Amino acid sequence: MPHIVYKENRIELNEGQTVLSALLEHSHEIPNSCRAGVCQSCLMQASDGTVPEHAQDGLKDTLKSQGYFLACICKPAEPLHIIDSKNIHQRYTARVINHEFINDDILRLRLKTEQTFDYHAGQFINLWMNKKVMRSYSLASVDKLDDFLELHIRRVPDGLVSNWLCDEISSVDSLQIQTATGDCFYVPGSPSQKLLLAGTGTGLAPLIGIARDALSQGHQGEIHLIHGARHKDDLYMHQTLGNLAKKYKQFYYHTNVLIPDNGAQTGSPVPLDLQLQKVAGDDIAESKFYLCGDADIVKKLKTKMFLAGASMKNIYSDPFIIAAHGVNT
Repeated sequence: MPHIVYKENRIELNEGQTVLSALLEHSHEIPNSCRAGVCQSCLMQASDGTVPEHAQDGLKDTLKSQGYFLACICKPAEPLHIIDSKNIHQRYTARVINHEFINDDILRLRLKTEQTFDYHAGQFINLWMNKKVMRSYSLASVDKLDDFLELHIRRVPDGLVSNWLCDEISSVDSLQIQTATGDCFYVPGSPSQKLLLAGTGTGLAPLIGIARDALSQGHQGEIHLIHGARHKDDLYMHQTLGNLAKKYKQFYYHTNVLIPDNGAQTGSPVPLDLQLQKVAGDDIAESKFYLCGDADIVKKLKTKMFLAGASMKNIYSDPFIIAAHGVNT
C-alpha cells in the first residue's frame, strides 16, 4: 500500500484513501471545506514523489509545476512526501552589486546572494528594511541567464522603503530577502501558444523576466509585451525591448502612452485593455496572459480579457498594491 510522509511522520494509506482523510485521521489540522476539489482550501505541495494528475484538476500550470495538489482528491499510487508549502519565511543575505537609476525615478538594483537562490523569472521577493518593515518587489532577472537578482524600484513620494533604497543603499551594502514566491511565471509545454504580457510602470520588471525566460526556453509562438505609461519618458526599458524585438522574430514590443508629448491628456489613442484585446485577436481563448502593475488596472484587464473570451486559468497576474500596506513603496 502507498504511504505519505508529512512533518517527518510516515502514514500508511488504506486502499482508495485520500491524503486529506489520512492526515485528518492522524490529528493533523489541514484546512478543508468542500472535500470535492472545488474550494482548493486543502492545497498542499509534494516535495518528492509523483502527484496523480487528477489531484491537480483546476490548478494553473505554474502551481502544477511546483508540485501543488488538492489533498481531498489525491489518492497517490506511490509514496508521496508532502509539505504545506515551500518555506517562504527563509531569509537570505544579498549583497548589492549594482545600484543605478535607469530614469528619473526608477532604480535598478542588482543583488547577489551568498547561498543558492532558486526562483522563476516573474516571481517576487520580500526585501527587509529592518526587523519590522519589508516590501515586495518582482524579479526582472532570469535564473538560468543572469548571475544576479534584478529589481526595478520606483521612488514613491514619502515612500519609506523606496526612498531608503534609492538614497541610502549603495554597492557596499547587504540586504535581507526572503524566498521567491508567486505564480506569475512561464511554464514550458505549449511552445506555439501566443503569450500576451501587459503591465504599467515597474510592472514591466516581471514581464521582461517572463519574456526572456520564454525565449531562452525556445518558445516559438508570438510573444507580445505591452508597456503602459503616463509619459513617453516613463518607458524606461524602451531601447532594450526594441533590441529584443529585433533579435527575436516572435517577440513584439508595444507601448501605450497616456499623455502624448504635447501634454494633452487624451486617455490614450487606444485604451490598454482594447489594445491588449486587439493584439490577442482571434487567439484570445487559447492565449496566455500575464498582467502586472497597478492593482486597479490589473483587475480591470483581467475582467475585460475574461469577458472577451480568455480563460481564467490562462490569466496570471501580479498586481502592485501600494496605498494600504505600502507594498512596493
